[in-house]
Amino acid sequence: MKFDHLEDPDNDDLYEQFIAHVSKTDQDLAKEAKTGKKSTTELKLFVAKNNGFSSSDLPDIIDDILTSDDTNQRPRDFFEEHHFDISILNEDCAHLIIKTPKYERKDDFLIVDSGGYTKFLTAIRRKWSKKTVEKLIQYFDTLERLFITSDDLEGIVDNTSNRNLTGFTAKYKPFYKEERVSVQVHGGTEKHLENVESEFSARPKRIEFGQEADLDDSSQNPIRQDGGATNSTSNVVDAAIRQDGYASVPQVRSGSEDVGVSTIKDVMSSYEQVDQEKFNVDHRPERIKPGERYFISQLDLDEFEVDDSEKQPDGGLPDELRTLDQGSVMEGVTIWHFEEQMPGKNYPGEQAVAEDLEREIFDYKDRYSYSKLQKCNFLVYDREHGESFEIIISGQNIRVYAKSNTTSSSFREFYNILDTDFNSTYGFEKESAQLRA
Repeated sequence: MKFDHLEDPDNDDLYEQFIAHVSKTDQDLAKEAKTGKKSTTELKLFVAKNNGFSSSDLPDIIDDILTSDDTNQRPRDFFEEHHFDISILNEDCAHLIIKTPKYERKDDFLIVDSGGYTKFLTAIRRKWSKKTVEKLIQYFDTLERLFITSDDLEGIVDNTSNRNLTGFTAKYKPFYKEERVSVQVHGGTEKHLENVESEFSARPKRIEFGQEADLDDSSQNPIRQDGGATNSTSNVVDAAIRQDGYASVPQVRSGSEDVGVSTIKDVMSSYEQVDQEKFNVDHRPERIKPGERYFISQLDLDEFEVDDSEKQPDGGLPDELRTLDQGSVMEGVTIWHFEEQMPGKNYPGEQAVAEDLEREIFDYKDRYSYSKLQKCNFLVYDREHGESFEIIISGQNIRVYAKSNTTSSSFREFYNILDTDFNSTYGFEKESAQLRA
């Protein structure tokens, strides 16, 4: 991907270069359908939370990683085996070239820094993006891959005019039984997804969709009686989105390149909006000096104290960490309510949920230390982020309470682990409020 021919490009000018790569005429599409082979690679984009990353600082960041005694062998090998060239294109965008001398490769990426998020666009094959830019994001402490819920993934499609679901990958992985289900549907509709959810309790983890016309022009959009768009052959953009902030665009119909640009901008914006709404810690308890105001242990919003005798330290959490956040007042509160969306007939009670969560996540994952405050109540410390949060299991559901040092980083990682490794059918909503002026 070349940008040298562009003079003072704005963001849309740069996006157009990628859309042009996947733009195809009716003849191109007919040939692909006949041969079963794609004539181009897909446009790929990755959305990450920016926690202080700057494209212009990339050489210094890499140098710091290579000279640090704390760097593990895998990231060290990665940065030693690749060369990185960065060119600033405008206020938001930079052109990154990652060279892999071992394979004589030179791969191009567009980096877009805006609104607290960093986006990477490329047209290389996924085999190589996994070995280059996805490793780069993984090894930079200042970048975090997003992870959104299945409901929010569906919302990116359902809440946009002229957009319709055309396929999906849905999975069911409960913590309380060995059953595993994975269903892939191509050329499907929302009705197919509803049937899979009903029959197999599987939730969507990847969704394919088609964009019919201008995102702002709802007059051309056929509407079903349930309010959604129909699965139409008039799609001018084909795309796919996943929970982890990864999206792809395999094709844009020639003549509709502007719709292609609008689509990728909308997808990036939607990921960012969902992440802000669901993961930002808007209000948290304020840590104060003992005796200054009332103390709380967040067992419930109206319960201010817990007898120290009820706190049984275990799970490897040192006393100083276990008591770190016990001096907090009701300055504000943020709670994430996890609700089981696919309860089965033999769904276990809250005590079994707590025991499985303790065994499969807190004990099994090296990143967590914890203390059991009560049978279904844990104070958890994320060693990788240096942050704590509190968990209460109630029935089939889980509540996660922000503590005074909780940020979106530790909660986003916890939800990713919960959905991927524990239970694939939780949805969640956030409640956040300032309680004292």
